Amino acid sequence: MDKTNNNLILIAEDSTTQAENLKYILEKNGYKVEHGINGQETLKLVKRDRPLLIVADILMPVMNGYELCRRIKADENLRDVPVILLTSLTEAEDVLKGLECGADSYVMKPFNEQHLMSRIQSILASKASLGDEKVKQESIDVLFAGKKYFVNSTRFQILNMLLSTYEGAVQKTQKLTETQAALSTLRTSLEKKVEEKTEYLQLEIKERQQVETAIKASEKKYRNLVENALVGVFSSTLEGRLYFVNEAFCTILQYDSVEKLTSRTFQSLCNTPKNYKAFLETLRKNHQVRDFEIELISNPGQTKWVIVNALLKGEILLGMILDITERKKTQEKEKEYQEELRVAKEKAEESDRSKTAFLSNMSHEIRTPMNVITGFSSLLSDPYISTENSTEFVNRISVSCYSLLNLIENILDIAKLEAGKLNIYEKKCSLNQLLTNIYSTFSKEKRINGKDQISFRLQTAIQEKDFTILADPFRIHQILSNLLDNAFKFTEKGSIEFGYTIQDNTLQFFVKDTGIGLSGDQKEFVFESFRKAEDIKTKLYGGAGLGLAICKKLIMLIGGKIWVESELGKGSTFYFTIPLKVAEKPVEEPEKKMPAYESVSLKDKNILIAEDNLLNYKLIEAILAKTKAKIFWARDGVEAVEFFNAGKDFDLVLMDIRMPNMDGFQATQEIRRFTKELPVIAVTAYSMGDEKEMAMQAGFDDYLTKPVNSETLLNIVNKYIYKER
Repeated sequence: MDKTNNNLILIAEDSTTQAENLKYILEKNGYKVEHGINGQETLKLVKRDRPLLIVADILMPVMNGYELCRRIKADENLRDVPVILLTSLTEAEDVLKGLECGADSYVMKPFNEQHLMSRIQSILASKASLGDEKVKQESIDVLFAGKKYFVNSTRFQILNMLLSTYEGAVQKTQKLTETQAALSTLRTSLEKKVEEKTEYLQLEIKERQQVETAIKASEKKYRNLVENALVGVFSSTLEGRLYFVNEAFCTILQYDSVEKLTSRTFQSLCNTPKNYKAFLETLRKNHQVRDFEIELISNPGQTKWVIVNALLKGEILLGMILDITERKKTQEKEKEYQEELRVAKEKAEESDRSKTAFLSNMSHEIRTPMNVITGFSSLLSDPYISTENSTEFVNRISVSCYSLLNLIENILDIAKLEAGKLNIYEKKCSLNQLLTNIYSTFSKEKRINGKDQISFRLQTAIQEKDFTILADPFRIHQILSNLLDNAFKFTEKGSIEFGYTIQDNTLQFFVKDTGIGLSGDQKEFVFESFRKAEDIKTKLYGGAGLGLAICKKLIMLIGGKIWVESELGKGSTFYFTIPLKVAEKPVEEPEKKMPAYESVSLKDKNILIAEDNLLNYKLIEAILAKTKAKIFWARDGVEAVEFFNAGKDFDLVLMDIRMPNMDGFQATQEIRRFTKELPVIAVTAYSMGDEKEMAMQAGFDDYLTKPVNSETLLNIVNKYIYKER
């Protein structure tokens, strides 16, 4: 056990406010202070660092102040540490309980700094005067209120407890005396105010009487003024029977004569009995109403909002009304506008939060593949790297590149969809062949990603291989790929199934999995932009939260709808529909035998590459090097056309779209003036469906997107150079 810390006082107090107040007082008086939120925590602090003194609240959770004191006094090494109990309890039993547990003193709540420090200093001074002298414990049985208490304390402790209790009582009495004096002062002040108010009311009553006298004297004088007033003036009995109304009153309620209106009661003119009841209650209570808004019924049966100011004189009600119907309509419009603003503000704030989360997630999704690309690229420069490792590193770099490319394409897609700049291009599409290709792609990825334990199936409603529809195959492929990506991402075992059914004139596609599923809340926002449905703390799933938002916007653009049925922990089924447009089967042309791209030799062939970026040109040149073709480089569209102006013959042109001086579209149109048969292939970083359609309409024969895949490039070169063979 450490020696006593001669400057440390421990506080046991579950109230943070009380603890901070105590700490402030003690530290101001030069003590070091530590705080435990209950008796159990404070006991640990005591055993770790023996304090000079302990101030403990009685009522605390886990372990109260009595039990804390009892355990300290029961410990041979701690029993001489003084314990002051701090409490608002004032019963005699509380003092006996304090003696029973061995407490040294009481301080009553609320306390002042002077009294607290006096008790602490008294206890510490007494302890110092006793030194290490052993004081004999007194064991006393006390019977109080029919209950027996066993007190085992020193005479000094008993005396201190009684003195502290006495001081507390004196302090309470002093406080009560102060309160009584304050109440006496308050009573005197109130009596004075009542007198002043009485004088004021008497004066007001006198003035009112004078006003009433003046009104009677001038009633005849102002009758004509009332008749011609712009506000509606009326008088009636307290029950509502109308004695008098002026022309303005009739005009407001659209009555053509005073007689018709005075045959009605004021109550019958009110739109609801509740309004009239509230009007009467206010009138009876105050004998007048000011600016009371009420809804009246006009002669055509329409409602009119008016403000009523009225005075009750005996049983006669005198008042006037002001038409505020237009003001009310304006206020209602203002409320609607404010509500729209509030909703718009909430949507904007939610959008801002979502986009902030999206940017944070996007940083992760971009940096992850970039880390792989830069990391393994640096490892490839190691001259001692093995061929096996080199191949593996290249594969990982390739996978990360395509992951990054897919992320960029999703961002571009969502941007174009939200701007309304993305178009749907329908053409004949072999649906079953399209789904078979998707099935083959994901079956291969399933093996590569080590998910052979998942059963993967394709289900089609039409079994004919060449079942043809009119649709945008690129967008159908994109939607199904996004849904299947999610299915494989969130499914570790079980099965994944996709396909379509036909319902009336609608194609209904589905993607079903046995993955983690969605909760009810997640299903509400799963199709929103920048939102991710994952809520799993044990595993972090990749993705930018754009896939399902893109799917929904594309399907709406096509003219269909998308929804999800899911149960948390059991899996999900996503459905979407598109209009069914059956097309005639395309005429099958005999397939021409092409040499495999690995064996292609283009030794006598001339190929022009129009590309402004040196690195992109070097990449295409390196891919074509194995074909032994003769390569020519044009740095922009102008240089490409100059080759043809010079009479140069080419077997194929690879044309970038975006170049300085003259872009690929214009350059191709110029080349077509020299030759209509020469194959011109667009090679561009713009992979959207719109750009592809524009390229084909501008005279290109085919379309390649960057990054250029060597196998795809060689196949397309092979296809067009050997087209006529």
